[in-house]
Amino acid sequence: MAATGISAVGAGVAVSSYLTAYPVLTAQAVRYGLAAAILAAVARRRGAREPRLPLRVWARIGMVAVTGMALFNVAVVRAVRSGDPAVAATVVGCAPIVFALGVPLLERRRPAALVGAGACLVAGGAVVVEGFGTADAASLAWSAVALACEVAFTVVAAPALRVVTPLGLSLRACAAAAALLAVGSVALEGGLTVPDRAELLAIGYLAVVSTVVAFLLWYEAVRRLGAETAGLLSGLMPVAAAMVGALVGAAPLRWQTLAGACLVAAGLGLALARGRESDRGREGAGERAVAAARKRPAPVPRR
Repeated sequence: MAATGISAVGAGVAVSSYLTAYPVLTAQAVRYGLAAAILAAVARRRGAREPRLPLRVWARIGMVAVTGMALFNVAVVRAVRSGDPAVAATVVGCAPIVFALGVPLLERRRPAALVGAGACLVAGGAVVVEGFGTADAASLAWSAVALACEVAFTVVAAPALRVVTPLGLSLRACAAAAALLAVGSVALEGGLTVPDRAELLAIGYLAVVSTVVAFLLWYEAVRRLGAETAGLLSGLMPVAAAMVGALVGAAPLRWQTLAGACLVAAGLGLALARGRESDRGREGAGERAVAAARKRPAPVPRR
């Protein structure tokens, strides 16, 4: 589920190559606005009714819209203006390391060594896929902002998913992001520009597949697996982007892509195996505690 969701987002990166001549903020505003309309229709069809959300949950949804959606797109655009796109992609590709180390620290527990090692392999695979390039200080700074926004998209939303469903969170966040980006589009790009056929199809793909489908799958996975485990799978994004880019003819398939994909797979196998081992250890400890309790002699009743 998480792998499918993040791969859909990665595929959207390759599809975005058809929007290089289209205003960025306008494209993203239309994307999230269309996605919000589709999600609203899905919620209406399901008859889904969300409980009244507390203010702290609304605050988290707003932070997801501002950081993980609106600011993320701005940061990526600013990063590639003065540096190679590979640099920004490589920095954002380090997200699994941040998840593996940062989430346990936020939860006041020690990061697992094998999970951290697996995350390093995943991030290394992403670097191999994307390659290296040149960038100045501004490009690196905006790339770091994009990385923080990528992590915030999951970490900030995770506690809210205890109260709101993935559908409800995605709908509200997309609507908020569309409004923010629309304001930016009018202020900085002069408002809506009519897209051509290829641009319209690309925006439609981003709205339906890389937003509606990907967000629902991703947030459902975060709710079930937790931010730490799901975050490791973000390393699949550059691999999916490279594979789909080769399929649509945006870029040739290189041997580095296959080597990086192998590193990502090895890192995920190591990290997720460690997670399953921990789960089995906790289950075993619980079973031993129950067995020990059953062996204790029953207390003698007193009169």
